[in-house]
Amino acid sequence: MDFEAKKDFLQAEYTNPAWILESGVAVEELEKYVNELENTALSKAIIKAKTFSFIANNARIAIDKDDMFQDKVLTDGLMRHQKQRWSAEAKNRYLSKELSDISKAWSCGAYKSHEDFGHISPNSKALLSLGFAGLLDRIYEAASREKLTDKQKEFYESCEIVLKAFIALAKRFAEGVKPYNADNAVALENIANGKPSNIYEAMQTLVLYFFAHEYITGARVRTLGRLDVLLYPYFVDDIKSGRYTKAEIKNMLKFFLYKFWLAKVPYDLPFCLGGGDEDDKEVTNELSYLIVETYNELNIYSPKIHIRVSDKTPKDFIKLVLDCIRRGNSSFVFVNDYVGVESLRRVGIEERDAKNFVPIGCYEPAVWGVEIGCTGNGGVNLAKAIEFVFTNGVDLRTGEKIGLATGEINDYPQFVRAVKEQIAYMIKNALSYVVQVEKYYGEMYPDAILSCQYDESVKRGVDVYEGGAKYNNSSMYLYCIASVVDSVCAVKELVFESKKYTFAELGEILKKNWEGYEQDRLAALRLTHKYGNNDPIADAIAVEMSDFCAKLVNNQPNGRGGVFKAALFSIDECFKVGARTMATPDGRKSGDILSKNLCATVAMDKKGVTGLINSVTKMDLADFATGSVLDIVLHPSAVRGEDGLEAFYGILKTYFLKGGFAMHGNVFNAADLREAQKNPEKYANLQVRVCGWNAYFVNLSKTEQDAFIAQAETNYGA
Repeated sequence: MDFEAKKDFLQAEYTNPAWILESGVAVEELEKYVNELENTALSKAIIKAKTFSFIANNARIAIDKDDMFQDKVLTDGLMRHQKQRWSAEAKNRYLSKELSDISKAWSCGAYKSHEDFGHISPNSKALLSLGFAGLLDRIYEAASREKLTDKQKEFYESCEIVLKAFIALAKRFAEGVKPYNADNAVALENIANGKPSNIYEAMQTLVLYFFAHEYITGARVRTLGRLDVLLYPYFVDDIKSGRYTKAEIKNMLKFFLYKFWLAKVPYDLPFCLGGGDEDDKEVTNELSYLIVETYNELNIYSPKIHIRVSDKTPKDFIKLVLDCIRRGNSSFVFVNDYVGVESLRRVGIEERDAKNFVPIGCYEPAVWGVEIGCTGNGGVNLAKAIEFVFTNGVDLRTGEKIGLATGEINDYPQFVRAVKEQIAYMIKNALSYVVQVEKYYGEMYPDAILSCQYDESVKRGVDVYEGGAKYNNSSMYLYCIASVVDSVCAVKELVFESKKYTFAELGEILKKNWEGYEQDRLAALRLTHKYGNNDPIADAIAVEMSDFCAKLVNNQPNGRGGVFKAALFSIDECFKVGARTMATPDGRKSGDILSKNLCATVAMDKKGVTGLINSVTKMDLADFATGSVLDIVLHPSAVRGEDGLEAFYGILKTYFLKGGFAMHGNVFNAADLREAQKNPEKYANLQVRVCGWNAYFVNLSKTEQDAFIAQAETNYGA
C-alpha cells in the first residue's frame, strides 16, 4: 500500500468514518449497559473495566481500507463522560467548598489547581516487549500469590478484563480488515495472540493502544515514549532479515505519523527522539533520522517531537531538526538531558531512573513508564501578587478577596516581602487543593489500562492513580516570571529610588489602568531594568523570585505518597491570566498579555537572543523538575545558509551549556506575519510554535497574532 497513492483517500478518516452498522450495537445500547452497570454494587475499577470490555467487544467499528492501521470504535465519548461524571460527583461530595474557592481564584486569574489524569506516560516498552497477551500472563502470575487483599484481587481482575478486551478488539479489527488488507489482518492477529514481531506490528500496537486509551476511555496519553528506542530493534531486524526495506519502512512511517495528524489530537501528540540512556549511551540512530526526514516531508505539525540532547547527540542530527524549523516546520522542542536528569534527582528520583525520562505533554520530564508525573495540576500567576499587594488581596475586577491583606508599604524590602507573601499564599492554596482531591482518585479515575503496564503497580496490586507507581508525583506551574520581575524593578525605581510617586499614588494610577497617565506609562515601558537583557538588577530579582518559588513547591508531599515538582512556564495561560490581571507597574495595561514561559515581557528584550539567554540562565533551572522552556524568535536572515544553520546550532548549544532546559523556536519576520494577518487566505499553511504545540498563524486570535508580531519585531539576530 503506497502512501502517496492513498493520501487523498485518508482525509475523511476522522471527519467521516465509515462505521459498519452490522459490526456492533448502537451507542444507545452501550449507554444502557453502562447505566445498568453503574447501578450495581461493583467498585468503580470493575465498572470501568467492564465498560471498556463491553465497548471493545460490542461497539461498532470502522475499517480504514486505505490505511495500513486500524483504530476506530464508535462510542460518542461514553467513557469520557463517565470520567467527567465520576470526577464531578466526588468533588461535589467531598470538596464543594474547596472547589468553590479554587474556582473563584481562577476566575480572577490568580491560581488554579485540579485533578490531573491528562498527562500519561505509558510503559510502551512493556507493551511492545510483552504484548497484550504477555501483560495478561504477568497479571495472572501476580494474582496467584497468597494472602491478597480484596482490593488487590479487584485490581488484578480489572487488569485482566481490560487486557482481554484489547485482545478481543485486535481480533475484531483483524477480521474486519481481512478482505481489504491481508497484511494488516495478519499483523492484528499476531498482536492479539502474542507480541509484535516486526516494526509494522509494533506500530499497529502503538496505534491500537493510543486510540483505545485516548478515544475510548477518555484518557490523555501525552507521549508515545522514545520512539527511536522503541522501534529501532524491529527496524534493524526487519532490514537485516529482508522482511522490509528502508523505503517500505519509510512508507509505513508516513501512514503512522499522518494518522495522528488527521486525528487532530488536542495540543498534539508528542513522542521523543535522541538523548542518552540509563548507561549514558546516546540512543540517536538511523531510525531517528528517518523519522525526522519523513515527518518533514509530510509537512505536518502533529505529532510534535521532543528532541533530547546530550553531549553525544550527533551534531548533524540536531542540525537536521534545526533545518526543519528554519524551513517552517517548527513543531519540535529541544530538551537538555543533563538539566532534566538533575532536576528529577532533586525531587528524589534515582539517577538511573532519571536518565530514562521522557518529556510529557509540552516539555515536562517524567520517568518513562515508571513515574505518574501528573504534570498538569495547575498554576500560579506570579504577576497577580503585584496586584494583590496594591489592593490588599482584593481582585480589582471582581472585588473578591483572593489574596492577603499585606498592609501599607513603606520601603522596598517591605514591598518584596509582601509580594513573596502573596505568592506563598497562592501556592499554598493551590497545592492544598491538589493534595485533597488526590485522596479521591480511586473514585474518580481508576485506570487498569495504564496500571497493567507499570511494573510496580502490578507487583503491588495497586492502581497507579492510588500510589501504585514507583514515583507518584504532582506538579505546579509558576506563570509569568518576567512580568513579576519587571514590575518589581519598576516599583523599585519609580517609588523607592527616583521617588516619582508614592506607593499609594502608583497604586491609584494602576487601578485607573494608566488612564490620564499615558506619558507615565510610556516612561515605565522604557525603564532601564528589564528582565531578558542581561541586566544585573533585573536578573538578580529573577533569581531571588525563582529560588523562592521553587522552594515552596519542590518536595512538598502530595496526596498519593509522592511530592510536588515545580515548573517555570506559562504555556498559553499568559493570555488568559493577563486578561484578568490589572495594570502592572512596568507599563502594561489591564487585560494585556503577561510574559510567556521564560521569555521577556513582549518586546522588552532589547539585547537580542544572547541577552535573553544570559538572563534566563542565571536562574537555576534544574530546580524546576516539571520543566521550563525558552521561546526564541529569529529573523530568517539570521539562519540563512550553512552559516545561519551553524549560528542556530550555536544558540541552542550555548543555552544548554549555560544550564537551559528546553528551547523551541520560530523563524519568521514581522512583515510576513502582518501580511498573513491582512490576507489569511494566502498564508493558510504558515505554522507558528504557540507554546508546547503548533498552530496555523491564521487560526490564532488577533491578540495572539499581535504578540507574535511584537516578538518578531525585535528581529533577533537580524
